[in-house]
Amino acid sequence: MCGIAGILNLKNNPCPPQGLAALQEALIHRGPDDSGAFSDGPIALAFRRLSILDLERGHQPMSSPDGRWTLVFNGEIYNHLELRKELGPEIKFNTHSDTETLLQGFIRHGTDFFSRLNGMFACALWDQKEKTLTLARDPLGIKPLYFYQSEEFFYFSSELKSLLKAGIPARIHCESLLDYLAYGYVHAPATIIEGIQKFPAGHWLQIKNFQISKPQSFWSLPEESFSKIDPIQAETELKVLLTKAVSDQMQSDVPLGVFLSGGIDSSVVTALMARASSKPVCSYSIGFDGDSVDESAYAETVAKFLKTKHQTIRLPATLLNQIPKMVECLDEPIADAAILPTWHLSTEARKEVKVVLTGEGGDEVFAGYGRHKAAYVSEALEKFPSWMRPMANLIARKTGSGAYFRAIPLDGPRSWAQAEAGGRLQTALHLLNLPQNSQNWAWMDSFQGLKGLNGLLRFDLQTSMRDQLLMKVDKTTMKASLEARVPLLDLRLIDYAFRLPTPLKIKFFRGKYLLRKVASRMLPREIVARKKHGFILRTQNWMRSPQNPFLEEALNNPLLIETGLFKREALKSGARLLREGSADVDVYFRILLFSLWLKSLKNF
Repeated sequence: MCGIAGILNLKNNPCPPQGLAALQEALIHRGPDDSGAFSDGPIALAFRRLSILDLERGHQPMSSPDGRWTLVFNGEIYNHLELRKELGPEIKFNTHSDTETLLQGFIRHGTDFFSRLNGMFACALWDQKEKTLTLARDPLGIKPLYFYQSEEFFYFSSELKSLLKAGIPARIHCESLLDYLAYGYVHAPATIIEGIQKFPAGHWLQIKNFQISKPQSFWSLPEESFSKIDPIQAETELKVLLTKAVSDQMQSDVPLGVFLSGGIDSSVVTALMARASSKPVCSYSIGFDGDSVDESAYAETVAKFLKTKHQTIRLPATLLNQIPKMVECLDEPIADAAILPTWHLSTEARKEVKVVLTGEGGDEVFAGYGRHKAAYVSEALEKFPSWMRPMANLIARKTGSGAYFRAIPLDGPRSWAQAEAGGRLQTALHLLNLPQNSQNWAWMDSFQGLKGLNGLLRFDLQTSMRDQLLMKVDKTTMKASLEARVPLLDLRLIDYAFRLPTPLKIKFFRGKYLLRKVASRMLPREIVARKKHGFILRTQNWMRSPQNPFLEEALNNPLLIETGLFKREALKSGARLLREGSADVDVYFRILLFSLWLKSLKNF
């Protein structure tokens, strides 16, 4: 796990060294162990290393023996040993790092090699002979990659703030701000900064002879489901895939552990780690004082059952007063209060280990959210006779809970997005100096035609999972110089899970049916049967409290008005409306974070 950055002069002039140094300096927390740089006429590449594999010889940038190819790479390739065997004995490797595997594979197979990688990665390769720069990002977007193009330069980096260090103007993108206030994050390919884009997951791009090509896809989710599969066979096959995914992601030359919440996803990962390890697994969980949801007792139950070396990090009831720490972790605003406890957890875990496995992805892959049940019901109601459907939809809306049930019938991406935003879109438009039709739906273009439960799972995996949850994990762990791995997002596992029929995902109106069956063979019954929770901080009361130390200052921050995007009078009335209980807490929490984030840019 590392940080990468680079600059290509599109006019074929020498690249200025000071720009690269600025990019690299902003990535120190991602790689405190080592650094490296490469310069060759119009190209300059920078690297910061968090040493995980082959500690002595994995230095980057890494060049081929003949000097033609040079690579910078952030991430892990879990099947790199298998790929070495496929590349053949004629290749003499000088290290046992996955970096060299990627370099040699690309030299021999070009961009076709990306589709053979199972891992998390963002990389850049320079071909000195052909004057070609190739960029690629893993299929699920686990590792971040941002880029910016001016008339003269093409910049890229693992972090958006790194690009700002290079002098790219920090102009707020108005449609992205609206997107953020409505959803709590900015959908790819946009970012909160005008002109800076997220590199598309599962794609590669080449700049050859200083001409930028269109990004090309090298991976996609399976389109076909299993026509028929025996549930017992499916349970066996899923367990094999889970075991392989966890085992592969335990590759490390440094100490590793696991984030254990006590939920089914992280508990399954911990159980499989315990089976694969010759010594007790180091596990870490969060406990909350005050009125936040505290899952630590469940985590401790699992830890005791699996005999892990467990540590519970208890956080105070006043945790939300540390919100500025949360902003420090973020490249762009993400309104997820769980970032704060995740950062604390990462900081404490880093004192003992350098790598952690987490349970992210279980809900998106195996249908664990309430909205997935709503999609399941809505899909079932479509099979009713047309004369029955209106009444059946009405009953479903009245008996189900949550925004997605209230939005039935759910007929595709637009309805899912509207259910997720709810009234926050209109609230945001009331606060912003934007026309009523300012919502940009371009991010949804690639999802047209999706429907039903499987469609929503695809949508989740490639929106909120990629742009919010995975970025939360990356930014918080890397702020602590800790590598996080997500075995439930193993590509072989995802390919299998997305082919499973609906009854093996939701059964008896319970999500993650097949995963629970596997879990029941290795975990206590109370853990398998319990309802889903998560890192839940009670922001409602905190936002409305007169003791909130940030709200008034944040809403009166002159930087908000200087953007030209907020209505001054609407902001002024915000604190009063919150305390009267008539304002949308989520939107104002997002404004508070955005205001603190703007302030942090001034000090960056």
